[in-house]
Amino acid sequence: MKPMDADRERAVLDQAMLLFAKEDLHDITLDKLTKASGVPAFDIIRHFQSSENILKAVLERELELMAAATQAPELRMPGETLSDELHVLAGVILDQYRRRIPFLGKLLSESMRDPKVGALFYSTFIVQGRLLFTEFLRIREQFGELREDLDVEAAAAMFLASLTGILLMHELFGGKHVEALDDERILRQMCDTFLHGIVKK
Repeated sequence: MKPMDADRERAVLDQAMLLFAKEDLHDITLDKLTKASGVPAFDIIRHFQSSENILKAVLERELELMAAATQAPELRMPGETLSDELHVLAGVILDQYRRRIPFLGKLLSESMRDPKVGALFYSTFIVQGRLLFTEFLRIREQFGELREDLDVEAAAAMFLASLTGILLMHELFGGKHVEALDDERILRQMCDTFLHGIVKK
């Protein structure tokens, strides 16, 4: 991608995110993105080169914003336990995903129709998000708090899949019309169950 002024790039990505949350990807034209962002079509094409690159940039930026909402994995506040940290981190992840539900819902829908969108979504948002949580667990492993035979990457994938699966099932597939989601209760139980399987006895 060619350089673009940071403010104009932010304007394009902001508006692309809003459009992605409301419309099918194939309905988002360069003209719509130009009108919404105020950035000339030629500059958008020259910088991003394709609609796939715009979507990838949006996904990467959203993941960076989510990562910035969590504390650095090597930091531990005085008196904090692994259980405390995991509970806070899980709450942040849940909150960050919930803020992006319209966007994530559209992406899931598009991913089922277009394998290229699904692969892009998975390789950026899912895999990179899992790596962030894996880093958190690796630090705890270095502290000697986790089981020595633990597969950290598999544990990270399992925890994130459970956490996001609950939210997506509830928010996107009608659960919120049937029952209220008790975040605190679910997070506490999930974290306790997860930690039971990974911590050193």
